[in-house]
Amino acid sequence: MRNAATAGFTLIEMLVVITIIGLMIGGAVLALGVVGRDRSLENEANRLRAVLDYARDRAELETRHYGLRVTREGYAFAWFDPRTGLWQPAIDDALRTRRLPEGLSIEAWIEGRRIVLDGGEPDSADATVSAKASKNKDDRPPPAPQLGIDSGGEFTPFELVLRRDTEPYVQRIRPDMNGELEQLAEGGAP
Repeated sequence: MRNAATAGFTLIEMLVVITIIGLMIGGAVLALGVVGRDRSLENEANRLRAVLDYARDRAELETRHYGLRVTREGYAFAWFDPRTGLWQPAIDDALRTRRLPEGLSIEAWIEGRRIVLDGGEPDSADATVSAKASKNKDDRPPPAPQLGIDSGGEFTPFELVLRRDTEPYVQRIRPDMNGELEQLAEGGAP
């Protein structure tokens, strides 16, 4: 038989169990993203913002116009060749064509109007042209980029909205009043 003094748990044992349960719940919350953050969406928005900043720097340093062609699946950069009057593929690896991760989508708003995006991949052949391959099957040049970055580093007024197809959480990228890019999170915990 046990006497009344030895029955039950000690205070130390209860504190250890409560601490272990708290650590497990905290780990689960962080691992499952229960706090409303979407890391892959944030990472893609951060990457796009950084690449836009880089393209602006290149435009200023090279005194050359750059552009961004956005499709539903991704985006591609190009530069304008005034000698040929055609958009050329950006040859810098940092400005390579990028495809959005599975489950993410993008919207483009230019000067306050929503742009209807092509459904094709952001292939550099779709977004840009070379002097020899400037025509497609219909003998028309591929479409020009929707978003411009002039040689002075100024952007066409735009807003890019990245979202997960199944979630209300979005990331917005747009130039502010001073021309600097701002990134805003909406629909979830920031």
